[in-house]
Amino acid sequence: MMKYRHALKSPPSARWFDTKGYLSIPALLLLFSVLQQPAWAGKTILYVSPNGNDQWSGSYADPTADDGPLATLDAARRKVRQIKANASDGIEVQIRGGKYELSKTVVFGYEDSGSEGATVVYKAFPGEKPVFSGGVPITGWKKLSSDPLGVSEKARGNLWVAEVPKGIGQQCVIRSLYDGEKLLTRARSNGLKYADVEKENDFNRQGKKLTSVLEYAGEPVAPFDRTVHYRDDDIKDWPNPSDIEIVLRERPWLANIIALERIDTKNKIAYLAVDPTYQPLDPRRSYYVENAIEYLDEPGEWVVNTREGRIYMWPETDVSEMNVIAPVLQEFIRVEGQEDGPFAKHIHIQDLTFMHGLRDSLVEGDKGLQHDWEMHDKANAVIRFRFAEDCGLSSCVIKSSSGTGVRLDLHCQRINITHNHLHHLGGGGIVLSGYGPGTKDVNKNNVVHDNYIHNIGELLLHSAAIFIAQSGHNEITHNTIRDVPYNGMVVSGCRPHEFYLVHRIPFRRAWVSSIRFEECEPYIKKGLAARWHNRLEYFLPLLHSRENKISMNDISRTLLKLHDGNAIYFSAMGENNVVERNYLHENHDTAGAIRLDDNPSFTIIRENVITQSERGLGLKGPADLINNFIFTETFLRGRTLPAWLGGTQKSLPQRNIFLPPASSKSSSGLYLTDDRATNRPFYENLPKMEDSIYFTKNRREPYVPKAELGSDLFTGQRVKPGEDEIKLLYADPMFDEEAMQKLIFRFKEGSPAIPLGIQPIDLSTVGSTLAR
Repeated sequence: MMKYRHALKSPPSARWFDTKGYLSIPALLLLFSVLQQPAWAGKTILYVSPNGNDQWSGSYADPTADDGPLATLDAARRKVRQIKANASDGIEVQIRGGKYELSKTVVFGYEDSGSEGATVVYKAFPGEKPVFSGGVPITGWKKLSSDPLGVSEKARGNLWVAEVPKGIGQQCVIRSLYDGEKLLTRARSNGLKYADVEKENDFNRQGKKLTSVLEYAGEPVAPFDRTVHYRDDDIKDWPNPSDIEIVLRERPWLANIIALERIDTKNKIAYLAVDPTYQPLDPRRSYYVENAIEYLDEPGEWVVNTREGRIYMWPETDVSEMNVIAPVLQEFIRVEGQEDGPFAKHIHIQDLTFMHGLRDSLVEGDKGLQHDWEMHDKANAVIRFRFAEDCGLSSCVIKSSSGTGVRLDLHCQRINITHNHLHHLGGGGIVLSGYGPGTKDVNKNNVVHDNYIHNIGELLLHSAAIFIAQSGHNEITHNTIRDVPYNGMVVSGCRPHEFYLVHRIPFRRAWVSSIRFEECEPYIKKGLAARWHNRLEYFLPLLHSRENKISMNDISRTLLKLHDGNAIYFSAMGENNVVERNYLHENHDTAGAIRLDDNPSFTIIRENVITQSERGLGLKGPADLINNFIFTETFLRGRTLPAWLGGTQKSLPQRNIFLPPASSKSSSGLYLTDDRATNRPFYENLPKMEDSIYFTKNRREPYVPKAELGSDLFTGQRVKPGEDEIKLLYADPMFDEEAMQKLIFRFKEGSPAIPLGIQPIDLSTVGSTLAR
């Protein structure tokens, strides 16, 4: 029921009672008008229901004879716009339980905004579960009486077929299917090899390898090569090439999925519809073909043929019991004001569930973040904020969806993403992406808190659970991230050498395409005039991923599919990001659980616990390493740090504890690599070291220092904590192992850590409450 504020006032001439003591006519009329609507103060409430009608008022939770709830979210938006001027305490739209199928994006503009103290909230009706789906049911499955051309021998006689719903082919290409909440497997070849063909140029290599061969000034080089030279008949003369996609694994950190444009079977060349991130050159590498009928050869697999308007499937269960859904909508809700204001404000989304979003596909005009790990300012997420302030998404579930979960694009400030559960997504979890490199710094002061993000990147393997690009002063706290194919968290900007490619490779999607050249040109010229023009310091004013607080996050089981990644990754970002009190565990095959990759700026890394992982840190830049406990097989990745790192006044590793697991079989141990004849112990590779401890119960030779217990490993001399100057003490820190089971890392009485000033770390409340 809609609540209104009113004041019970009578007209000046009104009299409550007549001469006989009965209520007067004016009083009866006033009382009747009051009884039509409740008289308590509070938020105005509207209702939406699957049983509603968009022609109704939305004032009632259940249908009456001639009125009741609205039927759609967009109708509620329109109604809010009509009545909000009279809703001084704000408006709450309560959405009844049930399924809502979205066919187009619901856009909340600045006209739909609430105000401070009078917010507009779209939320679930108490105790009920509304579910918004961007998919359409695929029904009418029939067993094929004759097999289609090209079907594999194994699949013969096992295929079923259904028609693609009318209109879907014009809206999108079906790239994924679900059986309810379960992602179905699209047909895919085994690993195939390229033909060994030499290509004339390779300008879609990493930028740092191009600046040495391309001068800054000059005409653009030749466009990227989109050809795939294949062997034998691995690629056929398919009549529906745009349905067929190639998966390229040209680098350990990326997996492009790109549709075909056409196929030249005479010359055995397939042409990609858009540029790959890296050109397919190496005949030793594998690529994969998806959605071709020839590769449908296992139960549970499917393909779509848009030209025929048909979906073929080899079901692994009774098809009559399946609930097959094809995602067709990418962006469900967009909260978007105008670019430089007015912004969309005070709009909040709470306790709703979203499913079956469309997977992103690379298209012409895309602008890539870092190595195309994500796209810049693209409508590829279920929920998107753009030109928005003081809005929020809380206690929502985004699951069984093929794209990214949430985006905060361009101008976004004070957006709170809290208490959400994001899982089983084809793309990334949460993206904060400001304007490209330039002087416009307006994506900041947002909060990503208490979210549980897992099993993401199921289709786009390079996706991160949380991606921060050109966005600063944010709080990323108490999130749990686990079971992801690549990086857990990314903080990124733009590497110096990319700025020098804006003229020669202006069409380069990764990095270059989002650079705001006119704003950057003075800084580029300054860098070109310097002796070492790839120094990040020349570009720091343009890099806005600065002063982010990344704290109390629980990150585990990263890099389940790709390689050369990390639990928390930094590259070419702004200064003074703080990584503190995070629990990083079970992260295998990493290049360091925390990594400062190419061209990082100064970062504070303190009070983190890294355990059950091969490598602790990967550092290519300045950092304060303070009071971290690192229980890993090796502590640093790589042979040496850049010589200039040791000269910075800020780098001060102190009060850290390094303690490898007793069961470790690493051949490098204390050293940076297993080539100890030409290599150094890890601690000699850090710029500074004070008041820290190393200890091991592992008796294998690589772990045992050539010094006695109680010695400083830098001097070999015995020292006394609290009295002598100590760099790295070889001693048992005496952890309270019972407390460690509760993630409280404290010391027993008599521990040498106490006089060294090493503080205990309490991680008993680390991560999201949703994951406990």
